[in-house]
Amino acid sequence: MDIPDWVRWAFCLFAAVQLTFVYRDVRLLRRAEPGRRTDPWLNVADSAVGVVLSTGLALGSLGVLVGAGPVLLAIGACRGIRALLARRAAKPDPVAGGGALPAGE
Repeated sequence: MDIPDWVRWAFCLFAAVQLTFVYRDVRLLRRAEPGRRTDPWLNVADSAVGVVLSTGLALGSLGVLVGAGPVLLAIGACRGIRALLARRAAKPDPVAGGGALPAGE
């Protein structure tokens, strides 16, 4: 894979930034309550795969892109499903008799 040198350095810098996010997310994971650790774990996994992906691209490895891409998509899908379920659980129940009145009443 032919990647220009300046792009490789940009990926190295991005990997370093992602590494700081991994550190921050691990600290937040350690503070999380036992029943609320799924979201912090997803954040740690997302940041860690981002470090691997950035480092692999900086080294010019196409195999890393092929391997880490589906993992990032799976993490994103898990986050989306959890957000959808949280919105459905937080939706208030309709009040009985609180709907629109039929015409003529």
